[in-house]
Amino acid sequence: MMVEAGRKRAGMLKGHRRSHVPAVQENPLYMLKVFVLLVLAVVVQATLAPYVNVLGARPDIVLIVVVAIAMMRGPLWGAAVGFFVGLLVDIALVQIMGISSFLYTLAGYYSGRYAEGVDPDSWLPPLLTVFTVTLVVQMLNAVIMFLLGVEASVGFILLRVVLPTAVLNSLLAAPVFVACRWWMGGEKQRAFSVEP
Repeated sequence: MMVEAGRKRAGMLKGHRRSHVPAVQENPLYMLKVFVLLVLAVVVQATLAPYVNVLGARPDIVLIVVVAIAMMRGPLWGAAVGFFVGLLVDIALVQIMGISSFLYTLAGYYSGRYAEGVDPDSWLPPLLTVFTVTLVVQMLNAVIMFLLGVEASVGFILLRVVLPTAVLNSLLAAPVFVACRWWMGGEKQRAFSVEP
């Protein structure tokens, strides 16, 4: 009798949980829009970004786009997009395969996690997220390069690469976020999040 009551209660809770899960209807062209946006970001990164040099820093447009998508769609989208676009970057720039995927996957996942607790209409969290994520990604990249045998001064990396790149990415974050939100149709919903 107790076992039967437990099963009945579990069935009711199971049905209760299902009623609160939002049904997300994806636009059939949404994935195509994401793909086009990522390819465009990689093309800009490979062709135009090397010619933009501000105090020794070059912008990382791909990273900003990954953060934008992650903050609009959540951590799983951010991680998936980061992994995919990282492979594209490694292929386009003829780099060691996997490093960009690893770094962009981390950036996308944690940006999406952070975005779950902030106001999506505020402009300060995206700018701070881009700044922080750029610092972390650049530092991790420097550590990986050091482990692979590329030697450089820590002071040089911090002052001439990491900080200027983080500041430059933060300055570019607002227009890139506006363009991403416009291109994606202004969607801020997170497809894989479950509301209590």
